[in-house]
Amino acid sequence: MMHFRDVFILFFVLNSGLVYSQNTDIKGVVVDYITKEKIPFATIALYDNDQLVDGTSTDESGNFELTTSKTFTNIRASFIGYDSYTVQLSDVSNVEDLVISLKVLQNELEEVVVEGERTTTELKIDRKVINLGADLQQAGATLLEAFDQITEVQTDLGTGSVSLRGSNNVRLLINGKPSALSTTETLEQISAAMVDKIEIITSPSAKNQANGLSGIINIVLKKNKALGLNVDLNSSVGTKRYGYGFNGNYNFSFLNFRVNASQGGREMDSEQTIHQVFNDNRRQSIYTPHVFNGMVRQIASGFDFFIDDNNEFSFEFNYTDDYHSFHNNSLYFNLTDRPDFNYLRRSSHDHKTLVFNSNYRTNFKKEGHFLELEYNSNTNTNDYPAIDFENNIFLFDENLQNDNTINFLALDYTLPLSDKINLEAGVLWNGKKVESSRSIHTDSTNTNGNFEYEESLLGAYALTSFSIHKLDWKVGLRYENFESDSFNTTTLETTDLKFSNFFPSLHVSYKLNDNNTFNFGYSKRVSRPNIHHINPFQLGNPYFRWNANPNLKSELSDNFEVNYQFDKNMLNISSSVFYRHRKEIIERLTTIDTEGVQTISFDNIGTNQSYGIEMDVRYRIAPFWTMQGAANYYFSKINTTQLITWDELYQSNIIFKNTFKINKKISADISYRHTPKRQSTFSFVDSRNRVDFAARAKFLNNRLTGSLRIIDVFDRNLFHRTTITREVERKTIWRFQSQTFGVLLSLNYKLFKNTKASRNRNRKDRDYGDQGVH
Repeated sequence: MMHFRDVFILFFVLNSGLVYSQNTDIKGVVVDYITKEKIPFATIALYDNDQLVDGTSTDESGNFELTTSKTFTNIRASFIGYDSYTVQLSDVSNVEDLVISLKVLQNELEEVVVEGERTTTELKIDRKVINLGADLQQAGATLLEAFDQITEVQTDLGTGSVSLRGSNNVRLLINGKPSALSTTETLEQISAAMVDKIEIITSPSAKNQANGLSGIINIVLKKNKALGLNVDLNSSVGTKRYGYGFNGNYNFSFLNFRVNASQGGREMDSEQTIHQVFNDNRRQSIYTPHVFNGMVRQIASGFDFFIDDNNEFSFEFNYTDDYHSFHNNSLYFNLTDRPDFNYLRRSSHDHKTLVFNSNYRTNFKKEGHFLELEYNSNTNTNDYPAIDFENNIFLFDENLQNDNTINFLALDYTLPLSDKINLEAGVLWNGKKVESSRSIHTDSTNTNGNFEYEESLLGAYALTSFSIHKLDWKVGLRYENFESDSFNTTTLETTDLKFSNFFPSLHVSYKLNDNNTFNFGYSKRVSRPNIHHINPFQLGNPYFRWNANPNLKSELSDNFEVNYQFDKNMLNISSSVFYRHRKEIIERLTTIDTEGVQTISFDNIGTNQSYGIEMDVRYRIAPFWTMQGAANYYFSKINTTQLITWDELYQSNIIFKNTFKINKKISADISYRHTPKRQSTFSFVDSRNRVDFAARAKFLNNRLTGSLRIIDVFDRNLFHRTTITREVERKTIWRFQSQTFGVLLSLNYKLFKNTKASRNRNRKDRDYGDQGVH
């Protein structure tokens, strides 16, 4: 985040009236004094003696370019964490070839304390980057709850679902790598305090793997790399929840060692009432309270080793133990053909995940010219035991187990041909092996089944980035060969799937001026049949089941989008429109039998055309008051011969947020969210409203921070769903634990400083593998 001085400089530059006479062209680059790495978004200011007359900032590559008619005597460069540096015009022989070097601040404690005061959004040529600041509504929250505060992501806290642009066919990545867990499980494991930024990639380039029709969400976690020995402590307590942890590092000039550990516990109560009316006029109602109790323990460590000026190596591991239990004691009542009865299910989930990652990079003499090799291994075990009773009489116990092994090997090469042209190429191999088993035991029988699954993906890409006048282009082509096979020991059924496809991408960015940017993107994407579609052994319950379909075909989509961003003074406007055409769409189908049991399956049902618009406006009314309004609307039309209830689908969200900085120590936030009626193929959800509140205070020279967070202040965010199939009409009222209170305390302290300059890893963005098995 910029200094107040730098903000003032940009504010002055953007608002000054420029009268052009004889123009001077100024070009150059800002680099780190020691590492010679380019510094993006540094401030460049022109002064006539001590008077500011003009200025700009470096782009994401650390380059700057400015044309001015003003008289100036010196050029000053500055950036957070560095001493500013002034170049006298009299000492410069060529103002079109400047290289300005900045030295790291020796006393940087105050810089660390004040960074990230607000969340900012950056529009890049092929993605939107949300740099998470000290957002009050995210304090003490899980990442799933933090997603609920990001307007670009549609999150349902009740079901735990996450979608982009009306579709939940999203690839979720953590530091460019997938989790073996489901999206919900993954997001509930991660604290928002661990996240540095979130990349929303709705039109991925050829460098990204092609799976995920509506795009990619990449979560970039924080990696402490400050000088010396640093420790961050945090603890939180709230409505049936708690958490504590630490994040630390020891940074030498040639080695940075980092470690973090955390533990969190959470309970949740919810209740559903379901009323069903069948076609033959039979009726059935279910009251099902739900008790959840879980704990997550996590430890991660790693190091970055700078072998010499051209060679770097890093290694890291992460271990997570995630356990939670469920208690459902359901009452079946108002039954047409039998007496009321109780159905009890006690179950639990136990997830253990171990991830290893190693990366080697060699840099050549030319800036930005490098070769990088990376290996990643993810081992994951999942146990799901359950036991069922009816009217306190034992029915059966069940144990479901999934064991996953995922391996990746990638090689990337980048060659800058000039300041305007850059070439990238790479190859990637992914291998996945899954073993699923299920055993069911009753008083008289034992049933066992196993399902084995393997897949392999080989991908290669080439990507060219170049600039012509004010247009930045990124053109790429990707090839992927995907193979998978499976074997069901119960039915002796096998699958042998093979798919090969080319995936082109095109991105164009036009920067009209410093305030207005337009982007266009096109990408071809795929959704292949995966283990989630064909595995017969998946989680269910007495009134919810899955059916596997081993005969699915791949679904392909063509995605088009146009983005616009205006950023000037106190006003920021971001908007997007998109169109998506899908073929052989893999649709989730719902049937409900005569006993009221809902069965979910997948099938290719036809084509789909989707449209959407997104708008986000932020305006700083006064130094102490910032307003934000955001809205989106998504519409899809399905063309199919399959029997579905609705073929026109839609959803939208409206968010209005006010942030107040009461004084230097205290801030507050009030948010209002309206979710209009949402329509899917077999059901619709009624509109909902919610008000959230958060406040934060700082103590001990800003080293200690205390936050209070209340979600759903009025506790009225009920979930009403109506499901209609050929067999039954079902109405569900779900009162989940929407209202939550949370208090967070965090302490940041530098134990001592290393006076030698540090170095930072500059690893290439990576997109690995397939989503998890659930």
